[in-house]
Amino acid sequence: MIEGKRYEQAGQTLEYCPFPYSTETFNEEEKAVLLRYFTNYDKPVYAIRPNLPQEVVGALLSRFSRTSLSIRRIFLNEFYKASELGIQNITAFLVENQGAELDVANERAKAFYKNALAEYGDESVKQMGNAHIVFEGVSQIAAKAIEDGRPGSAFIEKSTRYVDFGNLVDGHYLYCEPQEIMHSKFAEEFTAWNIATFEAYKKHYPITIEFLRAKYPMLDLEIDITTCGMKSSSNKYDDLNGELQKLAKRAYERALKAKAFDLVRVFLPTTTVTNIGANFSGQAAEHTINKLMASPFAEVRFLGNLALEELAKVTPSFLLEIQTYGVGIRRYMEEVRFRQEIQAEWWTSFIKETNESADVRLVDYDIDTDVQIAAEIVYGAQTDTHFSKAAILDWARGVKEQDKQADIWAIWSKRLTSLIVESVPERNNRRKKLPRAFERAEAEVEFNCDFGIFRDFQRNRFNMTTRQRLDATEVYVPEEFREQGMEEVLTDYVRMAHWTKSLNSRISKTKEMQTARAAEYVTILGNKLRFNIRANIRQWCFFAELRTIPGGHPTYRHAVQEAARQIFEIIPFLKDLFSNIDWKEDYGLGRLKAEIKTQQKLEKTS
Repeated sequence: MIEGKRYEQAGQTLEYCPFPYSTETFNEEEKAVLLRYFTNYDKPVYAIRPNLPQEVVGALLSRFSRTSLSIRRIFLNEFYKASELGIQNITAFLVENQGAELDVANERAKAFYKNALAEYGDESVKQMGNAHIVFEGVSQIAAKAIEDGRPGSAFIEKSTRYVDFGNLVDGHYLYCEPQEIMHSKFAEEFTAWNIATFEAYKKHYPITIEFLRAKYPMLDLEIDITTCGMKSSSNKYDDLNGELQKLAKRAYERALKAKAFDLVRVFLPTTTVTNIGANFSGQAAEHTINKLMASPFAEVRFLGNLALEELAKVTPSFLLEIQTYGVGIRRYMEEVRFRQEIQAEWWTSFIKETNESADVRLVDYDIDTDVQIAAEIVYGAQTDTHFSKAAILDWARGVKEQDKQADIWAIWSKRLTSLIVESVPERNNRRKKLPRAFERAEAEVEFNCDFGIFRDFQRNRFNMTTRQRLDATEVYVPEEFREQGMEEVLTDYVRMAHWTKSLNSRISKTKEMQTARAAEYVTILGNKLRFNIRANIRQWCFFAELRTIPGGHPTYRHAVQEAARQIFEIIPFLKDLFSNIDWKEDYGLGRLKAEIKTQQKLEKTS
């Protein structure tokens, strides 16, 4: 157990595990199996050994996001002994045919890899390898720190949409206890606040389910069901046959549940622990671990040290520099954070807020968007000529200047925008992406949305996303909370928001710097956060079309729709090219269609 004692690693005393982590119970046979495929069976951070097929790892981590079970338990229950996957049979074959030679081969491979790092360049080689690692029982603050590094990384996280977070683990709700607060005078109130948020979440989930059932009665819904490739003759539940009614009812209940979880998740505190599966290139693993170990939060540093220990068991050569150059890199990261905070504190005293508060605002864009994209198209598409980029840019700027002289009010060149639009054929689905020439221009949008939405956005791997420190000053109130039948939910939510704001403010003003900084943990997923996204036009198109699909969370659908509207107001020639944005304001039970498809797939495979 890690609970209740300090955890020793490489002679270094680490902080307490902030979530009361109890070692999961496995029998001796299960332990032996797990150690073949995972680096441990008794810690909250563990790597997946490279002897599992990649397809199995992908399926395993995907399953991980929609269950409260651990990866190790899912593997034993659903993957290891499953006849169709044959993991147990594969293991038996390897042992029988190769036996101990596998260990010898692994050692030889490690020795060769060290030579390769020296001969061919450590950075380029590390980009080619990858490793999977699992983090269990980490707070929302730690989760965002883990997921902050995007290039060479991929993540999957336990979903607040599909998993009930209101359960107890060994009599403890799913919240972490950061030592910065638990060792302060606020510990007792902090514990009471956490328990209250989870009790409110648990209490109001069934109320929300019944509210939604009354608001979206199944008999009134249009249900899109296809059978053998043909659409059902009717879209009403009563007109479906018996088997299709059963399918529709299962999908309806799942969509109802997802909608209810979407709404009540605003009660959850950012101490709420989650599970994350991560896939890192060697380079990304090194960078992520250094960032975690340089964090101002004890929990995040603790996870970084555990990740280093576990990844060293499967990819030791990737991590050699963490113990050498890494020491200086981490000190540099800490110094950067310290210096930036000092500069920001000084210079913000001279800044005045000039804009009215807005949830979404376009704050910057390339004034030469037409020049840059048109020039890139011409540059790369030449056949008989080979003009330089400098010559093509000069030509494009000249065209724009001529067009602006003809129309002094014009922002964009009529001829260049025509060139751009005519270069892209019809895009009748979002998988037909804009050409790479659209990466030459950028736009930046600032969002002031609830922290839950930031979590959803962060997983999109943008080039540039910066968030401010999370506090409890503002709170997002779901529209449904203001409707008849949800009065008790709204009252309780407002009460919890006020308590959160008060406790957060008192902790942030304490003289102890570490405790004051840890006030971020005293927030709820409904608290608003300012963050910006700077992305190229191609990325904005992909993002806008993906995040407005019917099954998307309504709040982020609205935020992305508004971001796209503001981009089109300034750069109107892009609107027709972003042809797969779904502009419908509200789908009600947005997950219904997707859940019907899921149920149909399950029926086919059963």
